Amino acid sequence: MNINRMSLLGSLFSVINESNHKDTNYVLAQYFLENYHKLSELNIFNVAEECYVSRSSIRRFCKSIGYENFVELKKQFAEYDDQYKYYMMHSNRENYRELLTNEINEMIKELDKRMNEEEVERIADKIYKSRYVVFLTSDTSTAVVQEFQKSMIFFGKVIKIISDVYTDKSLISSLDERDVLFVISSTGTFAKASRDFIEKNKAEKILITVNRDEEFKEWYDKIYHLSSKDRSKDGRSVYGKYGISYMFDIIYSAYLRKYRVNKR
Repeated sequence: MNINRMSLLGSLFSVINESNHKDTNYVLAQYFLENYHKLSELNIFNVAEECYVSRSSIRRFCKSIGYENFVELKKQFAEYDDQYKYYMMHSNRENYRELLTNEINEMIKELDKRMNEEEVERIADKIYKSRYVVFLTSDTSTAVVQEFQKSMIFFGKVIKIISDVYTDKSLISSLDERDVLFVISSTGTFAKASRDFIEKNKAEKILITVNRDEEFKEWYDKIYHLSSKDRSKDGRSVYGKYGISYMFDIIYSAYLRKYRVNKR
């Protein structure tokens, strides 16, 4: 799987959020989103006619978000049902609020054990001592890392983020033993998709996930499992949504307490 194709929804929303509403790319992105559930059934002639654009414009749009052509983009929409089930499985439960509260509390207890003060300080030290700190993350985790990125700038540490919407190969290839590369992939799907992209990279590679697949040890130097159990099949797990945010709040606190004297 191409790493740029890991988040079709993210790519489409990026176009919507960053483009003028009269722009051709905006029109196409909005159409694709509004017809997300049936796009796999459409053809390029339908889209061109309904959006009042040329077929070449559609092909250019597809290439701009990581697809060779409209046929390849349509294949991605076949995963719509899986994504729908992913979100429905977690939220469509009786006593949802009570269940969610209990799951979050249990998650925090487990993370406090797995990410003890010594381990958290080790990560803070790695970030402080590294020349470049780069996060490679799926679209779903980008917002969490961006908050961490903004907070770290107050201590003179520039964190760089590469999401699955766009991969900066020149930045990744420039990393060496002086640098650290964090890969955030709660279910492990993004981590597997990025293997060819980072496997031979010389930076220290750290994976954060709930997937306990042993093959990750082949190309990651360190793996932080957010749970003692493999929760990669749990759907919209609280570990993926809230656990990563909690983890980086704790790391930031440790970094602040240890290194703020050096930056003030």
